[in-house]
Amino acid sequence: MKQWIVMFLVCSVLSAAPLYEEKPVETIMMGTFDENTAPDTVQPPSGNVTVEEEVISAEEYLKEEEMPGESEPTVAAVPKANIKLEKPKIALLVPRKVIGAYADSVANAILSYLLYNKQHFVLEVFDSKTQSEDDLLLALQKIRHKGFRLIVAPLTAEGANRFAKIAKDVIVYVPTVNIDDMQVDNPNFLYGGIDYKAQVDALLQYADHKIVIFGDGSTLAKKISDYIHESRFEDIVYTKEIPNVKANLSYLLKRNSKLKDAAIFLNMPVVKSALLAAQMSRYKVPYRRILSTQVNYSPLLFTLTQRQDRERFLIANAIGQAPFALQDINDLIGSDIRYNWINYASSVGVDYILTDLLGLRSGRLFSEELFAQQVYYDTRIVKPEEGGFRHVDLVNATPEPATETLP
Repeated sequence: MKQWIVMFLVCSVLSAAPLYEEKPVETIMMGTFDENTAPDTVQPPSGNVTVEEEVISAEEYLKEEEMPGESEPTVAAVPKANIKLEKPKIALLVPRKVIGAYADSVANAILSYLLYNKQHFVLEVFDSKTQSEDDLLLALQKIRHKGFRLIVAPLTAEGANRFAKIAKDVIVYVPTVNIDDMQVDNPNFLYGGIDYKAQVDALLQYADHKIVIFGDGSTLAKKISDYIHESRFEDIVYTKEIPNVKANLSYLLKRNSKLKDAAIFLNMPVVKSALLAAQMSRYKVPYRRILSTQVNYSPLLFTLTQRQDRERFLIANAIGQAPFALQDINDLIGSDIRYNWINYASSVGVDYILTDLLGLRSGRLFSEELFAQQVYYDTRIVKPEEGGFRHVDLVNATPEPATETLP
């Protein structure tokens, strides 16, 4: 089976247009990149870059001008349900200096989805380098010049708001941003970012009368902390930013009465969370539970912690089940849609756009729905146990039969 998939991948990629050139980039922890930690370093191009603006609908996308050297059927006056275009054309806009390794990661996830569907396609990557207005305008001009009208853009909230002001003549899907983080209204923009407030609300059902918050000072950590304060301010007994988890934290953890029987939120990436959980086990902190959002839904948690560190660890997860064959293709290409929520959100968005919005294929692969420009996920609470993550019930946080096993 895998030999057949490999042969299919090679043939499909060789027959498609050149996609992108991989470059070594710095790996960024999932869910932690933001515009404050990766400043724009490239000087914007000189002069004013102008782009003609217009509002485009799904039907107008299907009537786009032919790309040079291509001949596609005329679709005017044809009901959308009967439209059969052979080549979905997707532009991937990446500010590589801001999102780092996600530039290649998202490209591989989209490529895997298109290969899984066994149809001809055009996928081209456009590197804007930064999220400055001039760089985004220049990239948009190149995208429009090549005839692309559908863009997947993994941007930060700052970049997405900036791009939404200027990209009014294309359909744009932003897998990294939730619509709640948008100040600019653009009806052609769709969003796939996780709703961290919904995850906090789900986790708070497992927190009793004492809540402790540990964060690393990042933008995401502060956002999650704000959500907790909004919902349960009266139950918060202790809050602490820990920029250096590698240091000895005995002064913070030993004989700290505020931690006794508390639900402790770890608002930090998986490596830092694992180190802190290990220190809490070492100093026998009598906490009740550890709670965390999507940032700690990772198999690294099993590598970096021991069993006793994970016994009372609960995590909110929004990643659903993808077809096994699609997961296999992602694995072969070096992508991950089991635990990487940005890759998963990218796949969900492309699936919705090509199926429900443009009618280029029939039958959704993913169950997530898009309503009012935002993808909505089913948040489940899981517990890391031997062999994988298990869903838990609300009564006593014991495992249910359903599992999310490790690959």
